[in-house]
Amino acid sequence: MTPFRKLLLAAGTFFLGNAAQAQRSTTSTELQDFSMQRIRHQKTIGLTLGSFALANIAVGSIAASQTSGETKYVHRMNVYWNLVNLGIAGAGLLGTRKRNPAAETLAEAVRQHENMKQILLINAGLDVAYVAGGAYLRERAVSRPDNADQLRGYGTSIMAQGAFLLVFDVVNYLIFKNRGDKQERLLLSATTSGVGVTLPIR
Repeated sequence: MTPFRKLLLAAGTFFLGNAAQAQRSTTSTELQDFSMQRIRHQKTIGLTLGSFALANIAVGSIAASQTSGETKYVHRMNVYWNLVNLGIAGAGLLGTRKRNPAAETLAEAVRQHENMKQILLINAGLDVAYVAGGAYLRERAVSRPDNADQLRGYGTSIMAQGAFLLVFDVVNYLIFKNRGDKQERLLLSATTSGVGVTLPIR
């Protein structure tokens, strides 16, 4: 090998090495940002749901003791329902505290992102069922005059809570999809070796 060729080989190796190192640094930074955005969003979901639940529990607890008839049962069910919401929000917030965005691999970050979207879609389906269940309880009140107030009150509460959760879950799903999917595609289009990759996403 001539000295000129050796010089070209050394220069090529130097520039390719620097380019690969810069790409690894950029990909690592973008990956961490991708994970951090997901975790921040999950915290926002938990805090929003938890605040909503606490407000419903506080108002419902007071109003249930000061009202009667159907309205009393609306507030009572609001309390029951949001005790569950509060537990879900608390568990979600505890889960985010265990996540370390700097330690996530690309595969883990993508899996967490896709799982979150699937959870929100499943929840949206359940929310529709809640609304339908509340409507069914109100319908049953017609044939159950002895428990009509309770059935109508519980039904109204479940319909309202289900409708709120439906909007909440759909909006958060769209945020995850529109913002997160763009970052996900960029990360999947380039690996640390500089070649495109495709990961199966269900």
